[in-house]
Amino acid sequence: MCVMASALGADAGRGRLLYEARCTVCHGTSVHLRETRKARSFEGVRAQVERWNAELGGAWSADDIDDVTMYVNNRYYFFPCPDSACGSEQASTRRNSKQSRVDRQ
Repeated sequence: MCVMASALGADAGRGRLLYEARCTVCHGTSVHLRETRKARSFEGVRAQVERWNAELGGAWSADDIDDVTMYVNNRYYFFPCPDSACGSEQASTRRNSKQSRVDRQ
């Protein structure tokens, strides 16, 4: 499993800052919304964050990768975060957050 234990403390707000500083230079929202997207699970999102981190020189730590994974998943994918990565309380919070975003649309 590619999700590390440090994801328990993942900070999506910090992940957003990292993502916006490094990732939006090359691609915008459309990469996450296309039907042919590669990520099909929370672990898949993390694998893509790890992949692109390596492609760009590997500057992010495991905690950075966890934060970016949490942000990208919460913002675009809404995959359930496994208890092993987020704990049941965080997973429940994210499900409620997703529903709130859907309600606002």
